[in-house]
Amino acid sequence: MTVKANGSCLCKAVTFSFNIKNKHFDACHCAICRTWGGGPALTVESDGGIEFKGSEFLSTYSSSEWAERGFCSKCGSNLFYRLKDPSHNFCNFNLGTIDNHENFEFVAQIFVDAKPGNYDFANKTSMLTEQEVLAAFGFDNNKLN
Repeated sequence: MTVKANGSCLCKAVTFSFNIKNKHFDACHCAICRTWGGGPALTVESDGGIEFKGSEFLSTYSSSEWAERGFCSKCGSNLFYRLKDPSHNFCNFNLGTIDNHENFEFVAQIFVDAKPGNYDFANKTSMLTEQEVLAAFGFDNNKLN
C-alpha cells in the first residue's frame, strides 16, 4: 500500500506530496547539511510520486557535482535534497516541512564521521559514515573532492 506524505514551505507558497515506504526519518551530519539548515538535516526519503504546487516559487541550488537542494524562493524554507542523476530517483524532504511529522520514527544517522562533538542524539539509530553512504549510491569519494 502506498502512503502519501504532504507538506509545504513556511509561507505555503510551495506545497508538495510524495510517496513514502514507511514513516521513518534520518539525520545527516555532513558539513553541507549543517551549513544549509543550521544543524543536522532531518529528512524523509521519497518513494516517488512527487508533486509540487506553486512551482514558480521553487528554486534549486547545486550543492555538489551530484546533488541539489530545493527551497522556496519566497520564504526561504529548505524543502528537499535530491541526486541529480535521475537513474537514482533519490529525493529526501525535510522532516519539519511535512504535515504530521511527529508520527515518523528516527531510524538512521549518516555522515556520522563528519558530526561535530558538540551535540549527540540519544535515540538508538543505525550509524553510517560518509564512505558507507557514498558506496551505497555507487559514488567514488575520491572523485567527489
